[in-house]
Amino acid sequence: MSKFIRTLTLSVALVAAACATIDSTPDAPAITDGDRTTAARSHEQILAQFGGAVEGPLALYVAGVGERVAAGAGVAGRCAFSVVNSDVPNAFAVPGCYIYITRGLLAIMNSEDELASVLGHEVGHVVADHAARRQNTATLTGVGALLAGVLTGSGQIAQAAGQVGQLYTLGYSRDQEFESDDLGVRYLRATGYNAYAAADMLQALGVNDALSARVNNRNAASATPAWARTHPLSAERVTRANAQAAAAGATRDVPPERTREYFNAIRGMIYGDDPEQGFVNGRTFSHPTLRIAFEAPEGFTLTNTPAAVQIGGENGRAQFGGGALPAEGLEAYASGVLRQFLGQAPSEVGRVTTSTTNGLQTATAPARARNQQGQVLDVQVTAYRVGDRAYHFVTLTPSGGSAMFAAMLRSMRQLTAQEAAALRARQIEIVEVRSGDTAASLSRRMAFTDFQLERFLALNGLSEGEGLRAGQQVKIVSYAR
Repeated sequence: MSKFIRTLTLSVALVAAACATIDSTPDAPAITDGDRTTAARSHEQILAQFGGAVEGPLALYVAGVGERVAAGAGVAGRCAFSVVNSDVPNAFAVPGCYIYITRGLLAIMNSEDELASVLGHEVGHVVADHAARRQNTATLTGVGALLAGVLTGSGQIAQAAGQVGQLYTLGYSRDQEFESDDLGVRYLRATGYNAYAAADMLQALGVNDALSARVNNRNAASATPAWARTHPLSAERVTRANAQAAAAGATRDVPPERTREYFNAIRGMIYGDDPEQGFVNGRTFSHPTLRIAFEAPEGFTLTNTPAAVQIGGENGRAQFGGGALPAEGLEAYASGVLRQFLGQAPSEVGRVTTSTTNGLQTATAPARARNQQGQVLDVQVTAYRVGDRAYHFVTLTPSGGSAMFAAMLRSMRQLTAQEAAALRARQIEIVEVRSGDTAASLSRRMAFTDFQLERFLALNGLSEGEGLRAGQQVKIVSYAR
């Protein structure tokens, strides 16, 4: 959730960009000037939805790798590549060949070749004209998507609402994914990268998401990485990517994957939450700049996005955000958020009530809405005044289930100056293995109190029991100084 917390909106221009098409084929790609103009107009808004662009040497490095891949695809000088400030592993392409990748996905990678594989996959979607032929398009985000997902019974839309950057649930078909995978491997070979990096990257995504499920006490079988949700991940894709690399005449070690160049580029990159977006620690959200905190219910997970914090559980969903306090006061703010949330959905709005929570003025606006199956749902906006700003929860449960969020609503509080100062960012640190170092010994340097070894292995693409060699470079996560 960004420093300037806001309600997420989607402009007509961005919708147009999502629905635009390109006249191209894998063998004769053509990216029109009209597509690029439309994508350029939407570019700044897309960056804002992700929490802004990561600038500097890392951005230049990624753009350089991307341009090399674009040249291999026959679209040199026709694509733009951006790193966005989100820790959710994700990447996507907009018609016009604007490619976006999160620092969360960069953290998982262990070579320039793996980076090139993801960028090549996204370029493949563009040159194969998949945007024109995708099965489903969802352009709902933020609060509207959360409501739409539950009211329509669409689990896909509801999941998209709970993930940062899910501007487009593209619904690529199996054949489209395979085609883009194949093109990505072709581009790796054409540009001198190791073609096996594509399979390695897909494998790494699965391993890291399985660990995330364990850490957050989610069901690993039902959990899907954000990138894979729009690019369905399967063991079959990993197997095919390996087979494609072998068929292209590649070997595992020739050419060697460019690890040191990549590690030099990501050294010092923020890992996990950006302090400007607050910190998620288990079920607790804390923001050092805004000096606010709350705790989600037992069994619920938190997803910190640039626009809001999503709270998800088996029988209910919620979202936390905020904005400027209007002159009409906190009751008007709560009513306004509720109206925006409900939109045109059939609903019954209740009376706004006021109280205090941990010394904060509080206003509660309840409503009931019906989904397409006729199920009655409880909707509630609970708003808090903190200085000249307001913050709010929107909670959504089956009728009679709103009590599950009662403790969370009571937990909203202001942090002390000492508590805020203790919140520190994490970063990627590159270390060189010395004689006697092991995965177990190096993992103890990870800036976490749980799953240290598992996090270290997943971060570095290592298997349990795999030995390290002196001089090898590995990633650890340390506290920023």
